[in-house]
Amino acid sequence: MRNFRDARRGTPSTETADLPEMLTAKDLERLLKIDVKTIYSYVQRGLIPYVKIQSNVRFVKQQILGWIEARNFRPR
Repeated sequence: MRNFRDARRGTPSTETADLPEMLTAKDLERLLKIDVKTIYSYVQRGLIPYVKIQSNVRFVKQQILGWIEARNFRPR
């Protein structure tokens, strides 16, 4: 998780330190190496976990990592 700092003191901020790391579709595009259009298609079809904030779509990094792990195929 990203460690936010209080700009005045250089110390971790208690207000933001507990917030999950949020990703944009562009961030997710770089992480998953798939096109943004595909990501939004997954959102529309309910295939990927996301958070809707007004008209913005964001992704909780820990949820995405869990989603990837759940789809990880390991041959016997």
